[in-house]
Amino acid sequence: MATQKVIHIITRLDRGGSARNTMLTVLGHDRSHFEPVVITGEAGSWDAQGGHTATIDNLRLLEKERIRYYTVASLVRHISPSSDLAALWNLVLLLRRERPHIVHTHTSKAGVLGRVAAWITGIPVIVHTPHGHVFYGHFSAVPSWVFLQLERVLAWKTDHLIGLTPAEKREHLERGVGQANRFAVVPSGIDLDRFKKARVGGKMVPDWFGCPSPAHIIGSVGWLTDIKGHRFLVDAMAILTQEYHNLHLVIIGTGGQHDALLRQVEKARISHAVHLLGHREDIEVCLAGLDYFVLPSLNEGMGRALIEAMAAGLPVVASRVGGIPSLIEDGKNGLLVPAGDSSALAVALRRLLDDPRWSNELGTHAMCSIGTSYGIPAMVEAIESTYREVAAGHA
Repeated sequence: MATQKVIHIITRLDRGGSARNTMLTVLGHDRSHFEPVVITGEAGSWDAQGGHTATIDNLRLLEKERIRYYTVASLVRHISPSSDLAALWNLVLLLRRERPHIVHTHTSKAGVLGRVAAWITGIPVIVHTPHGHVFYGHFSAVPSWVFLQLERVLAWKTDHLIGLTPAEKREHLERGVGQANRFAVVPSGIDLDRFKKARVGGKMVPDWFGCPSPAHIIGSVGWLTDIKGHRFLVDAMAILTQEYHNLHLVIIGTGGQHDALLRQVEKARISHAVHLLGHREDIEVCLAGLDYFVLPSLNEGMGRALIEAMAAGLPVVASRVGGIPSLIEDGKNGLLVPAGDSSALAVALRRLLDDPRWSNELGTHAMCSIGTSYGIPAMVEAIESTYREVAAGHA
């Protein structure tokens, strides 16, 4: 097969799950068959998910690997009619210049503008990975409804959709977005060796955690935004610290909710037990210092941080939303709780705290459940197979 040019379009190329997924795909492409090109928004001033620094680092990595990229200043995450129209125009110009065989869009905003631009310019193959969805949890009723209608229409102009989990695929199909025979499921890949080795030497608490020894440490990794639900985890901690005086919570990540969480912690008088540590690159080191991992999201496509924690063998508690139930069998390799329920979170964590032996068994089962299908090579091969399948259908 002749080499085919693939243009990946994404709004932000930071260290969020969708950006990591995109970067791993681009870097992992078989260059003898696929020539990757990236279009992304410019490195902005935001702080969340590594922000400006992460974007610059990723762009430099693309340069190092001799992968061409374009930055489009008007391709922004928030809704802005003037910026969105400008971004659409710029995308059309770039696609006309590059004439790729395949356009692969990532996330909601880039998915809308990128697919419209690809359709306008007559790109043969259009693929879209939503990386979750915005049908609930992100916006109020009206914007959510508008996004749903857009996705329904654009699905007809999309050759193939790629979900991260069977649950994500099901939620799209139930809402009339896409067709089952044109909707693949490809789990987001992680560096399995890196995380499965994280706790081989046992629990090792970094000094910069700021936790006393000994302490039971709950951890969470993620962007500090409403949708990640950290406020419910803080509420659960306020309940549990009344019973477990050596219990501490470590939250890794940056974002707009940082100050609000600090105020919540201070109001609950648990500042001594909650540690907001900002962004970290050495997530495997963070996981090695934890006893338990919690992902309290209100909506989640798959939860890369959750998979990393499970691969590291940590007992996990997570919300029963999005693709998470595809990963966790409640009571077998982790615990599921209703989203936005602080009391349920506290109950689940209490079960782990009160039964260390069972908690360790859950962690072992969690590690075993993260098989090779969650590795990076498997992800890239599955995505490239989707490209080949769609291209064959156009031949």
